[in-house]
Amino acid sequence: MSDWQERITRETAPAIRAEHELRYRLVAPLVETAGVWADLGCGGGLAAAAAFGGSRPEHAVLVDLAENVVAEAARELAVPDTRQLAADLSDAVALRRVAETLLQFEGERIVTCFEVVEHLSTFIPLLEWSGALAGDGAATFVISVPNDAFWSLENPYHTASWGEGAFEQLRLLLPGEHTLLRQVALTGSAVAEWDAGPEVHQITAEVRGESAVATHFIAAFGPRHHDLQRAAIAVQVDLLEQRRWERQRESNLAVAEAQLTANEEIIAKQRDELREFVTQFDEWRAYIHELEAELGRPLSGTGSSPENRQLEGNNERDRLAPANRSEHE
Repeated sequence: MSDWQERITRETAPAIRAEHELRYRLVAPLVETAGVWADLGCGGGLAAAAAFGGSRPEHAVLVDLAENVVAEAARELAVPDTRQLAADLSDAVALRRVAETLLQFEGERIVTCFEVVEHLSTFIPLLEWSGALAGDGAATFVISVPNDAFWSLENPYHTASWGEGAFEQLRLLLPGEHTLLRQVALTGSAVAEWDAGPEVHQITAEVRGESAVATHFIAAFGPRHHDLQRAAIAVQVDLLEQRRWERQRESNLAVAEAQLTANEEIIAKQRDELREFVTQFDEWRAYIHELEAELGRPLSGTGSSPENRQLEGNNERDRLAPANRSEHE
């Protein structure tokens, strides 16, 4: 399956899964001690489950557009007390319903919203709603958007394109107290003992700040916005699985291109047939008009044009002429 839809599955490429997992690792310490954790656009819950490991919050509010997706995340995360909501996060009424559920819980409220904003028909209601809750100290929000300029591709599932400039505009809509982070890509390798089992290595990664090209932008606001952990993640790539994923993507692309070619051929054939029908119709219309002109009838298909009205008048006078002559005689 193509990764365009951006729902993380077990077939998703390891590097993409690691990107999503890292965002949840940033908030894991906050979630662990929170009274409730809410995940807006929770997807199937795989990235959050991997990031939290064996630790789970006591209460969770899972929100996504589709009920079956929320149910899948609830099963994957297995939080003792989970509230499941299917909601459109661009709708103010739906957001109020999420807030009512969230505010039922005491203690700190941590809300994550990763890779969701770019899919909304409008993100203004979400930002106004989250900003109000954060400003009142009711919840801490952590959101992320992709750097579409980095990918240099048009994503058909994104309603808006994000880059440095767009994120700066979003920043102006955030509460005054907030934390901004940029997520960057890493690459590396490792050496393991020939006959050894799994090994754990401490890795030092040098990450440039402002000069680095971000894959994603992250913003946090609310009471604990400054407590986000800075972290990096490296995962061993299963080359067989990676190759299978790449071949599947190539296969999907080949099928799509073949279908596009077939559709173009069908359209070209239909266009030629239409031109032939139009030509035949024009020839028949010209022939019918010749017959109508010989019979002194109005030309069909031409409406009540001045010429037709004149022709109709002439025909009517010709029809009445014998009767008029008889009366005078």
